[in-house]
Amino acid sequence: MARVAAKAAELLTLPKRKSTKEFLETEYVLPDFGEYDFYYTPYFIGVCAALDDPDVVEVDLMKAAQIGWTFFLLGFICKVISESEYDPCPIIALFAKTGDAKNFHDEKFLPTAQANSSVTDVMDVSTSRKSGARWDNRTYPGGFIKLVGSNSPGNVKSTSKVGVGVVEEPDDTADNVAGQGDAIGNIEERLKRFIGSMLIVGGTPAVKGLSKTEARLDQTDKRVLPVVCHNCGESHVLNWDNVHWDSVDEGTEVHPVYGRALPDSAVYRCPCCGWEWDDYQRQENIRNTCFNAFDAGDVNAGWVPTATFTGRAGFMGLSELYVCMPGTSLADVVKDYLSAKAEFEKGNENSLIKFTNQKLGQAYEYKGDNVSADELRAKAEDYPELVVQRGGVFLTAGVDVQRDRLAIKVKAWGRDLESWLVCYTEIYAKNDINDINDPVWGELDRILFGSYRHEIGAVVRIKSASLDTSDGVTQGATYHYVRSRRGRGLNLMAIKGATSADAPIVTLPRRMDINSQKTKADKFGLQVWRVGTQAAKDLISGHLKLSGSGPNRIHYYESVRADYYDQMTGEIKAPSRTQRGKMVWQQKSGTAIEAWDCEVYATHAAMVEKLHLKKHDWWDHQQASLMQVDLLGDNAPDDLVTVIDNRPDFDEVYEVEEAGDLVQESKPVTVNPFKSAAVQSKPSGSQDKKLSLAELGRMMNR
Repeated sequence: MARVAAKAAELLTLPKRKSTKEFLETEYVLPDFGEYDFYYTPYFIGVCAALDDPDVVEVDLMKAAQIGWTFFLLGFICKVISESEYDPCPIIALFAKTGDAKNFHDEKFLPTAQANSSVTDVMDVSTSRKSGARWDNRTYPGGFIKLVGSNSPGNVKSTSKVGVGVVEEPDDTADNVAGQGDAIGNIEERLKRFIGSMLIVGGTPAVKGLSKTEARLDQTDKRVLPVVCHNCGESHVLNWDNVHWDSVDEGTEVHPVYGRALPDSAVYRCPCCGWEWDDYQRQENIRNTCFNAFDAGDVNAGWVPTATFTGRAGFMGLSELYVCMPGTSLADVVKDYLSAKAEFEKGNENSLIKFTNQKLGQAYEYKGDNVSADELRAKAEDYPELVVQRGGVFLTAGVDVQRDRLAIKVKAWGRDLESWLVCYTEIYAKNDINDINDPVWGELDRILFGSYRHEIGAVVRIKSASLDTSDGVTQGATYHYVRSRRGRGLNLMAIKGATSADAPIVTLPRRMDINSQKTKADKFGLQVWRVGTQAAKDLISGHLKLSGSGPNRIHYYESVRADYYDQMTGEIKAPSRTQRGKMVWQQKSGTAIEAWDCEVYATHAAMVEKLHLKKHDWWDHQQASLMQVDLLGDNAPDDLVTVIDNRPDFDEVYEVEEAGDLVQESKPVTVNPFKSAAVQSKPSGSQDKKLSLAELGRMMNR
């Protein structure tokens, strides 16, 4: 009797349910390849965790075309089928067309099912018509798997309820066929009727703003996979901008498609330390990131959410840069890019769209010229000049040097590269810009090394500035200025525009040889930073198109000088006259672009400081530091910049009242002509002058 009871208990005991990761590693076999191994797809370990999470109702993945997604998905389907005897779960998979569903069955699903005993033990995988097998609807104990096309919505509507819904390439699915509604929406309705159901959406995005894949991802927690660099230990999300390759020397015959590029020299360069990864090291860094994170207890294996979780787990950024499978190399991807770019420059945009979608896993954004001056003017905001807005915590500056004046832009940066214009001005030389004692340089001192009032009451200073030194006529003065201002708490960089249209925004300056004086910079003991102006302008142009608040938005105040908007839109992108086959930004005839150039330089300074890589906790710390304002401390320092003298002169400076929020010019006072214009003289105390809170604090602290 005891033996009978034990046997009955054994039969009634449900087998232990394996995790998706464990099932794929121990029971899943790929046809014509063998056992499944995450060594080739480490980035899917985190997706396994989402598939197993009972709180997740939908998994969305925006990806490149060839990352191994289909066979990973088939592994999960095999798991569901194999567990159906004790965990019933019908499956429906939606494709763009019925023909796509048929091809999926014949070329991928059936060979995979036949290779896995966990499936063949519970489901008929024969193709014999006598057995009643149907390619679009196979049954198993506890469920079925139905393959349907979005062009035949009746197939979905005829299904009562399903436990797992799969949508392949949602951008290709029909919106409304024969008035029966959106095919994806119909599947979602069937999932609602099944307790514990899940929808899995995987696709390559198409056009930005129209992509269903991208739209669904926007409703998820948008997980990204930062990869740890083996050299510096910092992590970042892999980005196409960090892929670099060499070019042939001048005078060498160019390739008919690749031009001067040498795609076989392609490497991935860490944006944090500049270390170059070859294909082997790139793949090892990806594997080590995922495996080490999982071994340390992170079930997400390195994936990090960037938005609030509301039941939908989203995975983004899976470009071919993450591929760890044999047969894909950086050189191959670069060749595809160069081929697509060559076609684009001939007027065929389709190849570039395909590259962006299928190789980078990104929605393609059609780019026109820069935004118009009127569009920028309409988006100007009501806030005062020279006051840092609440979201800005890190100040950078860009300085453009003309023969008779300096153009200066100060920007405040917040998280996710949102920025606010603090001031844009042009100051004129009294005598000669090349005179290192001209007051124009003293006024620049006051702007770059002065302090600025923050909206919350704190005082902030510029941390990094890029100063244009490309004009040979003014190089003596600009090099002297940069060199003589070292060690004053500002990362002041001498910059020049890169000659290559493909140059990245930031390139580390070459090491200085103290024994060499080949260039004027060498004589001054300076390292000159090369700025990828074309890449910077592409970035800024895209950001200027955005409205409202949030990542990458650029804000500017209504009272900015009247020609600011024309300067910001003074260039168009057109075929280069000197670099064959290149589209480059070019100045419109008769239009000033100093404000546009200064935007590039201030952005370069921000990139050098790696503001685009800073984590949210870093920004939280910066904001917290600003909030710790001592109300009785010195929040009105002597160097507070509240007005700018556009025509500085030895004979007069403008004074500004410190107390209160009102900026008020006072009468000019005579100062020592040998005293730097960077220091404003203070008016003598007045008997009827009211004390500000800051002044009261200073008196009490004496």
